Amino acid sequence: MAMVTSDTITLLNDVKPYKPTWKVEVKVLHSWILFLAAGVQIIHCTCKRLFLARVQKLQVGQWRFIENFALTAAAGKYQPTSHKYKMAIISNSNITNSSLKTDDNFFYH
Repeated sequence: MAMVTSDTITLLNDVKPYKPTWKVEVKVLHSWILFLAAGVQIIHCTCKRLFLARVQKLQVGQWRFIENFALTAAAGKYQPTSHKYKMAIISNSNITNSSLKTDDNFFYH
């Protein structure tokens, strides 16, 4: 996986689908990919089989930076989170280690 190219971290509340070059810091909450961001927002993330190798080694509880991803409206009957968008890993997505090791400063309910 490539190096992180941006120093600016965006909160999940602030990401919009018009731009694929956001950088967010997230924690893996479930093996079917729900992320808790450093800003206490949960987002559903999907990944096509072609890019599955990028996310297969992510473990629940790990914090990671994700950069360059697609956002689409979260619609339909199945919405695992209240976030208005869902994230998708794409061909140029970068997933790198975060130095964050604890979630003591974050509230999740």
